[in-house]
Amino acid sequence: MSRNEFTKVLPMFSKIQNKAVFAISVIEHVQRGRIFVNSRLDPSAAFLTSCGGFYCLVGNASDCRFNDAVANFLNHKDNHIGFYALAMFTDEWERAFQKYQLEHANKIKRTYFRFNDQKFIENSKDIHINIDEGLKYEVLNEDISNRYREDFYTYYKLVWDSNEHFNERGIGHFITKENKIISVCSSPYVGGGFAEIDIITIEEHKCRGLATKVGIEFINECRSKRLLPNWSCHTDNQASISLANKLGFDLIAEHPM
Repeated sequence: MSRNEFTKVLPMFSKIQNKAVFAISVIEHVQRGRIFVNSRLDPSAAFLTSCGGFYCLVGNASDCRFNDAVANFLNHKDNHIGFYALAMFTDEWERAFQKYQLEHANKIKRTYFRFNDQKFIENSKDIHINIDEGLKYEVLNEDISNRYREDFYTYYKLVWDSNEHFNERGIGHFITKENKIISVCSSPYVGGGFAEIDIITIEEHKCRGLATKVGIEFINECRSKRLLPNWSCHTDNQASISLANKLGFDLIAEHPM
């Protein structure tokens, strides 16, 4: 499907919305990706791939020929950046793909949340985190964006193809020590009025409230820009689930990936 046709698949995402911010970002041409459909004129099923390796299947899961083609795509390593994470948001898609042998793939579960603004306001008013001496809080700018993408987390060179693009459309809040990033809350994907949350704190600085600090700043920036912060994580990531609840998110669903 060509880029100018991407909006044809939007109705298939009407019930998914914030569960696939990466997909909406591709459809809105904020970030790069591809969309394959079972019919260019009247698609009823779509397979979307994002530049960051997150994929999803939407629509009707009964087109066996289309499903065969998707499975073949998944089993060719040259189609991927080194990994892929395929989201399936319905039982129908999960059942349809049980018959395929997907090479080098494991099934996990992903937990999805929805932001609760009132809960965030209530929870955050009692959170007071002071930045220790020697640490510095910084908001996304060209210099720290370059250090983040080049040295700390090169994944962001995939999802944001330039510093300018990341600074223009993305969100990032950082805590540094001696000019080195030690904790960050940033947006790998932005689309559909949502900004996906990605939080990393290096091991030796965990359990000091730094993730909470950058998370609150990220959410406040989203609120000022009228974006909804969005959260999802692997179901076995209890630390992420606890932080999501602390920052005002309500668990809404679990789906296979």
